[in-house]
Amino acid sequence: MERLLAVLFALLVVGAKGDGDGVAGIMVTASESALNYAKEVLVHELVKAPMLLPDVTTHVEGAIGRVDAQMSHIELSRARITYSEIELASTGVTVFAGDVRASIRFHWAYQYTAAFFLDPVNDSGWADVQVKGMQAAVMFTLSTHNGTLRLKVLECGAHIDDLKIESQGGVLPWLYQFLVDAFEEQIRTAIESTISKQVEASAEKLDTFLQALPRFLPIDDISAIDVTIVDNPMVSSSFLSVGVHGEFSPRLGKPLSNFTFPEYGLQPGLSCSDSSKMVTIALCDYVVNSAAVVYYEAGLLEWRIDEAPKEAWLNTHFWRFLIPHLYKKYPNMDMALDFGCSKAPSVQLQTDGVTTNAAAELTLLVKSDGEELPVACISLALSMDAVVNVAANNITAEVSLDELKLELKWSEVGKFPVTLLQPTLRTIISRMILPLLNSKLKKGFPLPMLPAVDLENADIKYEDGFIFICSDVYYKGAISPRLALKRRLF
Repeated sequence: MERLLAVLFALLVVGAKGDGDGVAGIMVTASESALNYAKEVLVHELVKAPMLLPDVTTHVEGAIGRVDAQMSHIELSRARITYSEIELASTGVTVFAGDVRASIRFHWAYQYTAAFFLDPVNDSGWADVQVKGMQAAVMFTLSTHNGTLRLKVLECGAHIDDLKIESQGGVLPWLYQFLVDAFEEQIRTAIESTISKQVEASAEKLDTFLQALPRFLPIDDISAIDVTIVDNPMVSSSFLSVGVHGEFSPRLGKPLSNFTFPEYGLQPGLSCSDSSKMVTIALCDYVVNSAAVVYYEAGLLEWRIDEAPKEAWLNTHFWRFLIPHLYKKYPNMDMALDFGCSKAPSVQLQTDGVTTNAAAELTLLVKSDGEELPVACISLALSMDAVVNVAANNITAEVSLDELKLELKWSEVGKFPVTLLQPTLRTIISRMILPLLNSKLKKGFPLPMLPAVDLENADIKYEDGFIFICSDVYYKGAISPRLALKRRLF
């Protein structure tokens, strides 16, 4: 039960009151189809496994004697739900299932004692019960608390309209109707009570689970992403929307020294209006820029290139016409290149795509007598285009070089026209630097989804200042979204 409630949490992150602060860098909005899928998963999980009910004992005394009876090994199975719905309101979320049919099998035994019998009469057998017209409903709230969620069940119950009991075994047929009359109300009470207790117990377990959810998800040894819930979720009859901080921070806990968080973040209710997908995840540009600052300050936007045996430009002979004094001073010597950003790159999300601007320096080194001698440094201004994708539950990217501007910062081998280096440096950056960067971006960064839920068939839409990830969702181990829609249980 706690797993299926966790599904609702993953798809319906609903809150009655919020106590978070800050701005939202990531906004998750679930559409009406997502709500229906969450409800479908819930009712599917409810009915797929048999339910064991507690033993029941009863007795009746009358003019003809006393009957003590017991039901044991009571199992409810093969439940079928023909109607269900989910309703969102400011007071909570209600999931209702109606016209539920199920089968119950149990072992019965009785002892009949009467004055005209010398010894008590004992009998036992099995009975099958057909449950018809059962209704079940649960109403709960999820409120934000200390940056995470707290779950509370407001109401939970079940009601049975009709029971039909068929007994197997027994030597006193005239007691059959007595068994039916004696057991019917007991069965009703047992089913209704068990369903309520199981839901409430599972809710308590899930509440404990939610309170223990981390507010930071580790990305790697360097960074983590803040998934603290901020402000009040927006709830309507057709969608719900919740925001999390979303910014990156160093794993060691040091605050970012060169990053200013915006005063305003993403607003609730953002969604792909022209999409039929279940979930929209809006991601603000400051999330990406905070990641750039973290990795820049960790020194991971620096690369040494000195092992490329097929590349001629790692020898001074290659530069003899471009930088004549370099070759004259260090003829036919091996070289190395140091590339590093001089400040954190800046990412702009726009309707026509993603642009990244970076300031970097390329230092040329000559390997001489076991030493690496810096001989020149070139300042680079790079403009790069990026393509965003979603792989599993990660957002990934791939960058390519667009514009490149050069300026000589200093030189130990005389001045030289850096414009002549444009083709060579474009090749070096495209063939050596960007593949290293893209290998990291290809691994991606996780979106705020629970492990039980996968994104499926995601589309990317670019807007000014943020991007939309429009996607269906899939709960692993349950029915697929397409089958859920096809069955039309809602």
